[in-house]
Amino acid sequence: MLRGLYSSVSSMITLQSRQGIITNNLANVNTTGYKEETLVAKSFDEVMLSNRDSYTNGNPKRQEIGSMSFGVGIDDTITSFKQGVHISTENNTDFAINGAGFFKVLDGNNNPFYTRDGSFKINTQGYLVTNAGHQVTGINNMTGNEEPIYVGNSKIVVTPDNNINLEGVNKYTFNIVDFQDYKGLVKRGDNLYSGENAIKANAFKIKQGYLEGSNVDAIATTALLMETVKEFEANQKVIQTIDSTLSRIANEIGTVR
Repeated sequence: MLRGLYSSVSSMITLQSRQGIITNNLANVNTTGYKEETLVAKSFDEVMLSNRDSYTNGNPKRQEIGSMSFGVGIDDTITSFKQGVHISTENNTDFAINGAGFFKVLDGNNNPFYTRDGSFKINTQGYLVTNAGHQVTGINNMTGNEEPIYVGNSKIVVTPDNNINLEGVNKYTFNIVDFQDYKGLVKRGDNLYSGENAIKANAFKIKQGYLEGSNVDAIATTALLMETVKEFEANQKVIQTIDSTLSRIANEIGTVR
């Protein structure tokens, strides 16, 4: 009976964490470039149950009953990097990546971060920046150097071959990078990721005047949330039943009447 109690409690702890992740996904269903997270659970290592209820020539003999798991625990949280739907904004400082890759941006200390959120603006110094003020990097077509994209008062036009055209001159290309293993990417807030061993991305196109929407399926995620709540409630009822039974065992069995 106590084994069932442990299994239900471990399941409730896991379901509570899953509910938090699902709720966060729903809260970001309209967040530009947001990538859905999924909690992965795994069962605890199974143990072999045995007893000595079998006797041979009056001597107890060990016999295996079978294996049993004591519940489930959290294994990992996985981020889905599936591309979201592109939404037209008609804003010439909004950009969406069609394909794999991330915009590379720099914070105030020149630390690199990566994002799929292309809702940029031009700051008072004339540089293309994120909403949080991180400078968007590009490759200078004249020097081949990586540097923050300086726009000044020019109008940005992205050409079909991904060049950033300023006043009729193809001055930059966006510095789009990718990673061989997305498992190493860490969410840092403000729709930013940090990671190591970035490589140059090639299979992409930049769409100007568009933003990439969240890849969260609101309907499927809502259904999963309802399912999680019902599973949690079912485990609560199991625990209440076991608790009631244990209470009766402790207080009623053996009572002299």
